[in-house]
Amino acid sequence: MGARARQESGRYSTTSFVKLLLDEMLTNRLAPLLVGHEVCHAVDLGWRHIGNGKLLALAEEHGFQALITKDCNIPYQQTFAGRKIALIVVTPEDQTLPALLALAPSILRALPSLKPGSVVKVAQS
Repeated sequence: MGARARQESGRYSTTSFVKLLLDEMLTNRLAPLLVGHEVCHAVDLGWRHIGNGKLLALAEEHGFQALITKDCNIPYQQTFAGRKIALIVVTPEDQTLPALLALAPSILRALPSLKPGSVVKVAQS
């Protein structure tokens, strides 16, 4: 893995990896497709059945720069202004594994625009 991602001009530097957390509702099979970044799955960290607010706080405490989720309600339930972590909400075409995995290139393209506290929506283009 590369050096720790730096924050430059309010954005995460793309010259090094971004530390990403996959929500427990996402498959860990997405992780290897996010090449060049450190990706952890909430379940692997023992963070199963944790409420969104606590999950975000834990993720920030552990240095994650973004949480990737399918839960489109999180931006309306949590305040992101002032947070250190960004949120990436993925919306696959359908609920199949291939549809989710097909979003990996779009997720990678979204990473350079991430800012702490930002919410980015990624859907099949």
